[in-house]
Amino acid sequence: FPEEFETLPARGAFRAGVPGLGDAPFVLALARLHLQKGPDLLMEAFARIADRHPEVHLVFAGPEQGAGPILRAAAERHGLTRRVHLPGPRYGRARIEALVDADVYCLPSRQEGFSMAITEALASGTPAVVTDRCHFPQVGTSRCGMVTSLAPEDLARGLSALLSDPTGRREMGARGRALVYAQFTWPRICSRMEALYSEVAPCPGA
Repeated sequence: FPEEFETLPARGAFRAGVPGLGDAPFVLALARLHLQKGPDLLMEAFARIADRHPEVHLVFAGPEQGAGPILRAAAERHGLTRRVHLPGPRYGRARIEALVDADVYCLPSRQEGFSMAITEALASGTPAVVTDRCHFPQVGTSRCGMVTSLAPEDLARGLSALLSDPTGRREMGARGRALVYAQFTWPRICSRMEALYSEVAPCPGA
């Protein structure tokens, strides 16, 4: 619903609730902590770029569904415990606060249908790095982020490209927000459905 994202929250509210994050730029994975969502792939991708972007943190915000211990162990193994945060799930307005504060949203899913999380990240003006298994090619074709393979090194390249380009991120964020309002709000979807029905089955006498 467009009105939910019409007036975005001020930046900083999410950060204030994550100890140790401070003012650091961060990549956000707002999703269930389940291996289907690929958080382990993102952890390995982040480890590959951590030295190149020493100021950047990684935040996994979602309900625990088995991947939390794997992520904590990987963060410790890579010496990144201080820079990896698992603050738990965020719902309602709090999820939008998280998306607004993030520098990059990442969904490295192994399998998705239609991702509301990607749509909401773009509606929040946050560029996205997603895998091709998310089946959301508009992220790439509309230049509001990058679509990569499941390979951690490919994810790492996508993340590093966005993290290295603050101006490009802002432009991607603006294009993503425009994309959602043009194609993915309920009023727009309903209008397109009505037009399609009228085309294939016009009302008698209309």
